[in-house]
Amino acid sequence: MKQRMAFLVLVLLVAGLLGGASAHAQELQPMTPMDLEAWLTSFFQVPEDEIEPFENLAFVYQEGNDNSSEQVQQGENNRAYVYQYGDGNYVQQWQNGWGNWAGAYQVGNRNNAVIHQVGTSNWAGTYQVGNANTARIDQSGSSFTALVTQIGHGNSAVIIQGSK
Repeated sequence: MKQRMAFLVLVLLVAGLLGGASAHAQELQPMTPMDLEAWLTSFFQVPEDEIEPFENLAFVYQEGNDNSSEQVQQGENNRAYVYQYGDGNYVQQWQNGWGNWAGAYQVGNRNNAVIHQVGTSNWAGTYQVGNANTARIDQSGSSFTALVTQIGHGNSAVIIQGSK
């Protein structure tokens, strides 16, 4: 009997106080994976009883100027969420497989987040509050969990889980 193992990688980068990046950022604290998932799913308010079995779902909320989001889903039962507040933010989320969850939260300007998932039951989230932060998560396999939290300006993080 093959056991599935879940891996959790948490990257926390704090580069000082925000000094009024936005009204949103002043109230925010670093989030756990469960906090981020709960916040994003409640923001988009999708009742589970309205979701068709095995349906892929992708949601984007953008407020500001020149924000960009790209979501590509292949497979079934994948979820992708993007919340962008500010200017010039970018998110790319690619999911290929079954039961993957990806979420990106950006408050500030010129933040960049990329999440690529291939496999089954992976969870990946990026939480960026500040300016000019860069995050990348690549997951290839099953049951991986990764969260990048960046508070401040000019932070960079890369997480690679599984083999390519």
